[in-house]
Amino acid sequence: MKKLLLLVVFLWGTTLLFGQSRYFNLNVDNDLFFVTDYYYSSGIFLQYGKEIFAETTNDSLRKFQLFEVGQEIYTPSDRFSIDPQEYDYPYGGWTYIKVSQQKEISKNKQYEIGLQLGVTGDWSLARWMQNTYHTNVLGLPENAWVNQVPEAFHLNVFAQYFYQKQWGKYLRYIHQNYSSIGTQRMHLGNRMGLNIGNGTVFGLGANTLYNQGDGDAMYIGINSSYVFHDYMIEGSLFNDKALFTAENIPFRYEIEIGFAIQNNRWKFLFLYKNRSRDNTLQPTASHHLMNITLSRFFN
Repeated sequence: MKKLLLLVVFLWGTTLLFGQSRYFNLNVDNDLFFVTDYYYSSGIFLQYGKEIFAETTNDSLRKFQLFEVGQEIYTPSDRFSIDPQEYDYPYGGWTYIKVSQQKEISKNKQYEIGLQLGVTGDWSLARWMQNTYHTNVLGLPENAWVNQVPEAFHLNVFAQYFYQKQWGKYLRYIHQNYSSIGTQRMHLGNRMGLNIGNGTVFGLGANTLYNQGDGDAMYIGINSSYVFHDYMIEGSLFNDKALFTAENIPFRYEIEIGFAIQNNRWKFLFLYKNRSRDNTLQPTASHHLMNITLSRFFN
């Protein structure tokens, strides 16, 4: 909690440094809201985005540049066991930086291309982050972190296509196709859902700056993907350094239900996610997560 408060203070302070048509996101995934702490256990993401204005007034299509620093943490359900034979998920951490650019194709369509550069294993600092939080904030013992995914550098290249369609005054259809190829993950995905209200839960391209304005809204949708390779479960395609792996389930989905309230300066988003299994060792059919996002628009 102390770290979260420090991040909020930092978020407020950055408003003094940036000009117009920019935003900053603090985005947190966690399953502790449902009194669990395993599988995709937590994620924290800091995102900065800005609109790039054309030098001439002839180009009416909007462009955006996005930067993100993120960390994801994965743990088995038996977090304190030192026997990997009892694990149903590999311990793993993935910390990265992401740079991308979005551009409108038309008013309700746009694409995004970019890359992720990151590290896994102890280089990701995930073990330190989780155990420090558990011992100092929650008062729990440290997790075992036996046979975590190996230390490695990774590069992912990704592309996305976004589409939205307004149906009446308070209903909008959202559609996203995405893909990535790289050493950490290779997958194809599709997200579709309905935005209900005069606000925006997901901006076009999941871009917080898009559709900025006063209002509130609900969202319901499904995010499905086919994962060809997942380093966090299978280890590397090029070597067998991983001490513990599981069999990947390629087809995955998330049911998403969310709510957002926003104005010209702030946006608060709450999103419930029900995830299907990632690998064949997991005994439960689904995993519950909550995402909370705090956004600040700069004037």
